[in-house]
Amino acid sequence: DGTNHAVYWGNNTWSPGAVVDARIIPGTQRVLCTFTSCHDRPWGAIAILDRRLGIDDRAGVVRTWPASAMDLVWEPGLPRSDTYGFDLFKRVNPKYEDPYPLSDRYFLCSRAVGEGERMGLYLLDVFGNETLLHVEGPGCYEPMPLGPRPRPGAIPSRRNFDGETGTFYVVDVYRGTHMEGVEPGSVRFLRVVESPEKRFWTRPAWNGQGQEAPAMNWHDFCNKRILGTAPVESDGSACFEAPADRFLFFQLLDAKGMMIQSMRSGTMLQPGERTGCIGCHEERRGAAPVPAGKMPMALERPPSRLAEWYGPPRVFNYLTEVQPVFDRHCVRCHDYGKAGAAALILAGDRDLTFNASYTELWRKGAIKAVGGGPAEVQPAYSWGSHASKLMQVVRAGHKGLELSAEDLDRLITWIDLNAPYYPHYGSAYPDGLSGRAPLTGPEMERLAKLAGMNLKQLADNGHNPGPQVSFDRPELSPCLASFENTESPEYQEALAIIRTGRERLEQHPRADAPAFEMCPTDAARERKYTARRDIELRNRDAIRTGAKVYDE
Repeated sequence: DGTNHAVYWGNNTWSPGAVVDARIIPGTQRVLCTFTSCHDRPWGAIAILDRRLGIDDRAGVVRTWPASAMDLVWEPGLPRSDTYGFDLFKRVNPKYEDPYPLSDRYFLCSRAVGEGERMGLYLLDVFGNETLLHVEGPGCYEPMPLGPRPRPGAIPSRRNFDGETGTFYVVDVYRGTHMEGVEPGSVRFLRVVESPEKRFWTRPAWNGQGQEAPAMNWHDFCNKRILGTAPVESDGSACFEAPADRFLFFQLLDAKGMMIQSMRSGTMLQPGERTGCIGCHEERRGAAPVPAGKMPMALERPPSRLAEWYGPPRVFNYLTEVQPVFDRHCVRCHDYGKAGAAALILAGDRDLTFNASYTELWRKGAIKAVGGGPAEVQPAYSWGSHASKLMQVVRAGHKGLELSAEDLDRLITWIDLNAPYYPHYGSAYPDGLSGRAPLTGPEMERLAKLAGMNLKQLADNGHNPGPQVSFDRPELSPCLASFENTESPEYQEALAIIRTGRERLEQHPRADAPAFEMCPTDAARERKYTARRDIELRNRDAIRTGAKVYDE
């Protein structure tokens, strides 16, 4: 950009990781940067990247310090798991950070001097030399030459402080990798989805797929808010207004509202900004060929307003958006003790973390969602509603089943959003199992002992035995099936523990209930966030009006 800094995000190159302290090497198209783990210290290895040679694997990494770090750069065939990524930077020795290019041959940096984590200032060069320039105290960081240098060119601002929206455009949704088999004209709409930021956390582990607490979904970390859909023109172009300051991603829908392809990263708009892309997962180093004198159809009209999804935008709640469909059409057969229970239990009974139908659909493979991985771009039609067994059975008219257009769309949309459950990161039970259960630790241990099972497995993706507790109908809790005598003191004690959880949920509903209220700790975090947001809006208004405001 105008400050001679380059932003280069490399989650696919060094997995998982981030590229920080990135700067363009003078006189070249190469970038000097630090590779580091997102979850570790800000040091790692230094690398020279050349995106002309490659952008997703080892080919684009020209050189590393230390040289041995090159063997840790991802290439096809190597694993991409979180554990692999976390271990990477423990193997780098010595540690490097804060690279600053002096020329295309000489670079400043901070480097470990061999005394624990103490860092010194070094001069590196492409000839293999590493010269210690200075070290003092606990360490030295951020080397930068002090001297005159040309002022970089300024890039005009593309934002304003008057509105709350900006404009996105897509030149051709059919252009891009992994769009094979998508026929022109098949994409009719583009759905805009917000993934709100996480401002809350809990201590109990939740290993739904990777560690994240409190639990939000099986296999996925995020909540979702559908902002609406925009039309896609016959030439594949789209142009629409979207709210600013939101983390958004897009999905391509066919005429039936089913997802063809989904963006799995995200983007944001500043107020008044107009930005766009060539296509969906397009080659990032190219430009779309546009016939001379012919503009994409969507750019020849005003931006579209997003069409709402059954009401104003709201965070998606499985219990209120999806479960009622199963209650109306499926539970009469697919309930505890009913004929269809062996195949699927689709009852809405809340369990220790989610509810019965949600856990069943995930663990029995009735839906095809990608969750938090894999990292690679997935082919069109390979996941979501098109690839899900549930939708194939429902659309085939299972046992005479007839759903309204809205009920069908609710199931389709839920799967295509990657099957979320909770609408809120806040918790009413921050000390309970997965940050969601209304039972205390001692109560959980006692119930597990009485029932003869390890209930903590319910917070682990790899050991999900299915719903074991029903807080809505405690007597039907599957974990009680092990008791031969329902009159025994042990059975009555176990049932009483589950009933205690039900009473607590009635008094303090958790985050899947409309009457949810977060715990005092999370409420204080929310107040802090709101206060900081109010200050930011006040400052923006001062910029817009030319007024002066002062920090309190």
